[in-house]
Amino acid sequence: MKYETIKSIVLTILVCTSVFLTWSLWTYQPKYDFIENAKYIQNVPVSNVAVDYGTVIQPRYVLIHKGTQHYGMTQHSDIYKLMKEMKNWTFDHFENISGSIGREQFLSFIHGKGKIEIIYPDDIPIEIYRTIFQIEDQDVEKVRFDRVVIPMNENEEEINVYFVSANEKRIYKAVVQNASIEHVKQTYYDRADRYTPFLSYDISETKSLFLPARPLVLNRLQYYMDELSTDRFKDALFTDPSFVKKDVLAFGEEYTDGSRLMDVDLSKKLLLYVNPAARGEVKTSDSTILQKSIDFVNDHGGWTDTYYFDRFDEEDRKVTFRLFANGHPVFNRYGMAEIIQIWGENEIMNYQRPLFTLAIPDRVSLPITLSSGYEVVDQLKKQKNVQHEFIDDITIGYELVRDTERENIVMLEPAWYCLYNGTWRKIVMTKDERRGDIIGLE
Repeated sequence: MKYETIKSIVLTILVCTSVFLTWSLWTYQPKYDFIENAKYIQNVPVSNVAVDYGTVIQPRYVLIHKGTQHYGMTQHSDIYKLMKEMKNWTFDHFENISGSIGREQFLSFIHGKGKIEIIYPDDIPIEIYRTIFQIEDQDVEKVRFDRVVIPMNENEEEINVYFVSANEKRIYKAVVQNASIEHVKQTYYDRADRYTPFLSYDISETKSLFLPARPLVLNRLQYYMDELSTDRFKDALFTDPSFVKKDVLAFGEEYTDGSRLMDVDLSKKLLLYVNPAARGEVKTSDSTILQKSIDFVNDHGGWTDTYYFDRFDEEDRKVTFRLFANGHPVFNRYGMAEIIQIWGENEIMNYQRPLFTLAIPDRVSLPITLSSGYEVVDQLKKQKNVQHEFIDDITIGYELVRDTERENIVMLEPAWYCLYNGTWRKIVMTKDERRGDIIGLE
């Protein structure tokens, strides 16, 4: 009897132990040590430079329309002072008045006498203007403008300023507070004759361009180039640089982690970063692409020179920033003066940029006299192969040219440029014994 009792007790203990061990195995979770991702994901910035939206997005021109004359601020310091004052203004009560301005009245409304016209290089979303100015009206959204028009009617009880899209013929009236139009009038409008005289070039009944009327003298500049580190871009652009493989090619170098690619053209000092995973069907428009583009360059310290916003193609989701020197835009046929981004639905798809900075200006400079705006317009009108409706802009800038004998030297040659059918092209003046001066677009 005792034996059976002891046997039952032992079996019960064994069964309970087995159940406990089984439960322990099922519920056991090992405690792993956390591995810090930062040791793999470096994202080392190229530089410590970060800018705000208002620094990169600058007016291309500020025009003063006084009587029958037009004057343009060409010094960045003058434009900066006006913009600094306007940042203290408060804009509210936006109203779409496009329907009340007829097609035949559009040009006189924005370019008419008694106006200061601030012109940006392309249409900019209202969301960006909110980061530059104090805009109280939260109801206005999903609209873009490329200029701000300030009437000099300081006697009105209500001060109005107009946000305009010349391309879309869109005009919004905004009520301004905390603004002294009288101060603006005395400081800029009344003293307009100290600025450069501009001429009006009418492209069509709804489109006019303004060019410096007199010949201008600009110095031919020369710079030493400082090459940027490709390793820093590799560490900044790839999620895990330790997985990136490098190949040496005939033209330069290629880096890839199996899904993303970074090509480096050592002869032209250019970088192209491609993220094929971002490619695909884009289902929605995105008014924040311009902000994303600035943030993207900020995130890896990519503002290594003075770059300003140049173009925004909403359909192609493409944003271009242009190199500036001495207050003027710089152009190069190979893309050595541009930062270009193309966006997919949520991520950057293509990123192209220079791999150098204009580090040290050389003391050697040569004054160059450029043709007047009148000469350029007259010659353009004579060209049968130029369709004037395709001319979007004309400006003075610099052509970036590599020195053929010294590898790290570039020259900036003053020249006229024309934005023709979406592409900046150099205006070339040459001599012909039979026909005199002729002009062409490179």
